[in-house]
Amino acid sequence: MAATMKKPKMINQQVGWCPGCGHGIIQRLIAECCEELDLAERTIQVVDIACAYWSIDTLNCDGIAGPHGRCAAVATGIKKVYPDSNVYVHAGDGCSYVIGLAETCYAAQRNVPITMIVVNNGIFGMTGGQMCPATTLVGDKTVSSKKGRDSHVAGEPFDMLNIIKNYDIAYAARGALYDPKHINATKKMLKKGFENQRDKKGFSIIEILSPCPTNWKMSPVDAMEKIKNENEKVYPIKVYVDNGGEANG
Repeated sequence: MAATMKKPKMINQQVGWCPGCGHGIIQRLIAECCEELDLAERTIQVVDIACAYWSIDTLNCDGIAGPHGRCAAVATGIKKVYPDSNVYVHAGDGCSYVIGLAETCYAAQRNVPITMIVVNNGIFGMTGGQMCPATTLVGDKTVSSKKGRDSHVAGEPFDMLNIIKNYDIAYAARGALYDPKHINATKKMLKKGFENQRDKKGFSIIEILSPCPTNWKMSPVDAMEKIKNENEKVYPIKVYVDNGGEANG
């Protein structure tokens, strides 16, 4: 018997992301996980003032847009005040690994029991497609690296999960969206992050390789192929930490 796919009840209206953007897939996975774990009624989302902001209007749960880059700090404050809530961050790589690098690292260092979801599309999307110092691949062209990222000028991109795995955290993993198999695997990672928070096991971070066809100036199909053939070579899809450590938050 064929399965019937239904829209999660948490999604209450259409969203404004560009065609082919991965944020919409991620939003649906978040909604499915929260509903399947019976966490929807006590979920609070913290989104960045960037592409992830659209989620505030679309998901039927409490939420706040933090100052650009400060999502981990805002989520930490909310979790301190409402410790029984399901608090998660939905933000990009520029927010989490560049402008908000300190906030992300200190949330991990304190092992705050939140779930942090980082969308790695290798670019600053909302502000016009500038190079992201943390994640733009060497050679990739952006509006601020028109000849392609030059490692002699901008340095090399780095794997943030290789850094953050050294903290005493509960979970760190990276997924991708370029085919159904990887989307399903990414959902399992997200669910693990929410389960860890529910069970008071500490900080969880899930990074997701996501396409940005508009700023990459590619078709949605070609953008997915780029993730598979190029980005994944620099950012491997795997679980970096899964120790279920007790939270300090």
